[in-house]
Amino acid sequence: DICKTMCGIKQEKVKNMENNLIIFDSITPVMKSRDLLKNHRISSRIVRTPAKLRKKSCGYSLYVKNDFSDALKIIKDNNVRYIGTSAVDYI
Repeated sequence: DICKTMCGIKQEKVKNMENNLIIFDSITPVMKSRDLLKNHRISSRIVRTPAKLRKKSCGYSLYVKNDFSDALKIIKDNNVRYIGTSAVDYI
């Protein structure tokens, strides 16, 4: 079945992707996190949260293309609250 094959490929692609999006419930921690990462020379940018992930979010997330685990550790170590992480491939 073509649909199953295509869906299987898509699901495998998503499964193999690494997290690169940090989702927040308020814009203030998004901005604080961006500034923290900038101070640690980790590139990030504020982006609109994808609609399917927006349920409890403020509508903005932080996209971190590289050094994601380091970025998340810095955010946690500075007690900045976030609601989750996800992998996106369109940004």
